Amino acid sequence: MTSSSPAALSRYLTRQGFAPSPANPAWLDHDTGHQVVRVLHEPGETTLLYCLAPHSVCLYEAVFSPGTPDAVITAAIGAALRLTPPPGPAGTRPSAREGKREPR
Repeated sequence: MTSSSPAALSRYLTRQGFAPSPANPAWLDHDTGHQVVRVLHEPGETTLLYCLAPHSVCLYEAVFSPGTPDAVITAAIGAALRLTPPPGPAGTRPSAREGKREPR
């Protein structure tokens, strides 16, 4: 197993469009339009990954120990970037036929 390289992970995050968070530049954010994927990666430290809905509600969290392979971290980040938007109001789901919301 190969341990994580700060430079390789930084390059991956840059290619994915991550930028320093306005709230704290140590955090790197990527706004997907329906959530913010936030990563904190410091050499030799735990890597944190959060998916935040509007108003900073946490949808998803992952914590990676120092030495976690880049492939594991980048796979988790990629999955977080592909998360679908949260469902609409409780008790509704999109209708496959009409694209409208219908009761569950």
